[in-house]
Amino acid sequence: MTRTRRAGTVAALLLTSAALSACGAGQVTQTATQDRDRTGGHSRIGDITIRAVQLAYPADGVHDPGDPVELTMAIVNSGRDADELIGVIGDPFTGATVGAAGKSAGVEETPADVSEAPPPQQSAVSIPLPADETVHVGQPDDLLLLTGLTEPLGSAHSVPLRLVFARAGEVTVLAITEPAPARPRSPGFDFHVPE
Repeated sequence: MTRTRRAGTVAALLLTSAALSACGAGQVTQTATQDRDRTGGHSRIGDITIRAVQLAYPADGVHDPGDPVELTMAIVNSGRDADELIGVIGDPFTGATVGAAGKSAGVEETPADVSEAPPPQQSAVSIPLPADETVHVGQPDDLLLLTGLTEPLGSAHSVPLRLVFARAGEVTVLAITEPAPARPRSPGFDFHVPE
């Protein structure tokens, strides 16, 4: 009788532990602590959150020295006070322009000559960031071009950029070159074509 009771107790304990471990399955997964998929770099400073920082995909696969490169991102100002993006500085670029047609915002565009030392980095952009709003930089009204590229920049490369805000200060964010656009799929083979 004791042997049967002991076997029953062991079986009950094994079933209980199996049931309890099954109850916890899926509660703490590997993806539970990961951020959702994001395109482009992201950062935060004070009430300002920067998301989806991307450089435009180069049409032929490489941005050549001297090419202007379009920068897109979303800037969320969750604070009560308006702010302003007043500068964008990145190592392979010497300036920035802003506006619908890429008009200069106080920075003279300097043609890049790889044989000469690049001029000091400058940037005088002005993109208002109203309180409690999201601004999508890269829209036709807020086209932001990085200028004076001093070295070739291919697809799938990333560049650290320093963003300067009037109130929040400065933050460094990684700008990722957009991946190549997806190619359209060719039509599949139709197995139902009559012979």
